[in-house]
Amino acid sequence: MRITTSSTTLIFADGRESVFSGSGVLTKESTELGSLSQTTSGYRYVAVGNEVYEFNSVGRLTKQTNAVGQSHSLVYAASGGVTVSDDYGNSLAFTEDSRLQPVSMTAPGATLSYSFGARQLLQSVTSTMGADIKTRTYHYENSLYPRLLTGITDERGIRFATWTYDSQGRPTSSTHADGAEATTVAYNADGTTTVTNALGKPTTYHFAVIDGVRRITQVVGEPTANCPMSNSTYTHDVRGLPASKTDNNGNVTTYQYNGRGLETLRVEASGTPSARSIATTWHATLPLITQIVKPENTTTLTYDAQGRLLTRTIND
Repeated sequence: MRITTSSTTLIFADGRESVFSGSGVLTKESTELGSLSQTTSGYRYVAVGNEVYEFNSVGRLTKQTNAVGQSHSLVYAASGGVTVSDDYGNSLAFTEDSRLQPVSMTAPGATLSYSFGARQLLQSVTSTMGADIKTRTYHYENSLYPRLLTGITDERGIRFATWTYDSQGRPTSSTHADGAEATTVAYNADGTTTVTNALGKPTTYHFAVIDGVRRITQVVGEPTANCPMSNSTYTHDVRGLPASKTDNNGNVTTYQYNGRGLETLRVEASGTPSARSIATTWHATLPLITQIVKPENTTTLTYDAQGRLLTRTIND
C-alpha cells in the first residue's frame, strides 16, 4: 500500500494498482469493484470475492481473511522480519533487510534464502530441505532497462525462459528452452498490438481506455495453416466489465452484472429469435453460485459455512 495526503494506492501481487482518492472518506475508481475504508488501526480492503485485507497505519498488511473466514496474520518484529501464521498454528518466519526485502524464509523442514544485486533486484532463490539444496537464478541483461527481467535459470542450471524488450521497455518476445513456445509482440503505429504465437499465427488486439485502464475492444486473428481465423469485438460498461461480445460469425452475447461485478445474466445470440438467456444467482457474501437458470433446466446449489458444496439439484 502507498499512502499520500491525497490518495491511498493498493498494490496487488500481480503489480496492478488501484487508487482511492481522498483522506478519511476514500473514493474508489469506477473500475475498482472492491472497497477500502480507514479503521482505528489502519485500513481495511474488501475484495469483490469478499476476501478481507487489513493493513496497519503505514500500509503494511497485517491480516488476510478469505471468503469463508480462514485467515493469515502477519506480525512485524521491531528488529525486522515478519511472522505469518494461520488459524491452525502453522507459521512461516521471514527475515528482512533494511529495505524490507526478504532475506530468508523458514518453515518446518525447509528454508528459502534470497539474494539481491546492486539495484536491489532478486538475483537468486536457494531452497534447502535437509541435504537437498537447489538454486534458481534470475537475469537482468537489458542495458537500457536494467531492472527488467530477461531470463530465468532453473535449479538444474538450464535457462528455461528468456524475454526481450524494445527501446521503450515493452516486451517483444518470450521464449522457453531450445526456442520452445516462442511468442513475439509488435506494437503498431495505430495503437494496436500484434501477438504471434508459437504456431506462427498473428493476432491483433485493439484497445480503448476506460477510466484510465486499457480494455480490449477487438481481437483480429488471421488464419494460418495451423490456426483458424478468430475475430471478436467487445464493448464494456463504465466499470470496465464486458458488456457484449460479437464473434467471428456476427453472433452477439450480452452480459449483466451485480454490484459485486459478478455475472447475473448472459444472453447468447442476443437480438435474434434464437436468443438464449442464462441467469445466475450468487451467494450473498461468498463468490459462489447458488442458482443457474437456463431454458432447458435450473441448477440449484447449497453450501456449508465454509463454502463447501453440499447439494447440487438439477430440475428440468
